[in-house]
Amino acid sequence: MSTLKLRTFGRAEATLDGRPVKWTAEGARDLVFLLLSRPDGLGRDEIIDVLWHEDPDARSGNRFRVTLHRARTALGRPDAVREDHGRYVLADDVLRASDVYALHAALEDAAHAEGDARYFALSRALEAYAGDFLPHVNADWVRSAREEHRAAYTRALIERSLLHCESMHCDLAVRDLVAALRADPYLGEDHHQKLMTCLTVVEDKYAATEHYRRFVKFLREDVGDTPMPETALLAERVKDGERICSRAGGHVIAVTHNCPLTADGGCPGHFADLLRLV
Repeated sequence: MSTLKLRTFGRAEATLDGRPVKWTAEGARDLVFLLLSRPDGLGRDEIIDVLWHEDPDARSGNRFRVTLHRARTALGRPDAVREDHGRYVLADDVLRASDVYALHAALEDAAHAEGDARYFALSRALEAYAGDFLPHVNADWVRSAREEHRAAYTRALIERSLLHCESMHCDLAVRDLVAALRADPYLGEDHHQKLMTCLTVVEDKYAATEHYRRFVKFLREDVGDTPMPETALLAERVKDGERICSRAGGHVIAVTHNCPLTADGGCPGHFADLLRLV
């Protein structure tokens, strides 16, 4: 049986038995990647609207038929893209060969798991996400899918940070929070409050205050807003040296899981470089 791999996060890559898939046209590749993000399928007219809305001649159906044939040929089998009650869908094993499936399947597993099983499911989801969906494609449907997949990745980071916090792995909680805010700086203000609190444990009040300063600057310059009163009050408490987090008792708890953001599994104690990216 042929081995297919479809990568969309960070870069577009498709291999069949270890060799690059030969797309005879970009439309064939786009059709496959479109259906990756729409696993329930799309009707013929919906596909035409998404991929060729600017081409009035596409409604004739010939372009769709040719593209469909090319996609099936590129993937090596006529049932790679099949019609199901008027909707076109990828074969199950084609869908499972993608990083998109790996991300969302792992998140689904995490939603029905507890304890270590939930932690490892979230970690599988995060491992599947290697960057933005099709980062070099600017079509409207790609931007929409990109936002959806990035939101799923960010949600997994937030959820895993909470698990780290519950286990008192404070430095790992900070790393996941920083990565989430780096992926989506418009996340709720409560996540910035959480990061400030965690930083008082992992670093010190100065690191937490510095994050607050950068957050205020971001709100002012990018959003045209100011922090909520609760956030400003938290910043004052931090500056006064008040112990905000009672869970860790003012100490960084020893790490038992490999840090997900360092190649060697180590977890350096200083987060200044990461914080500059938030």
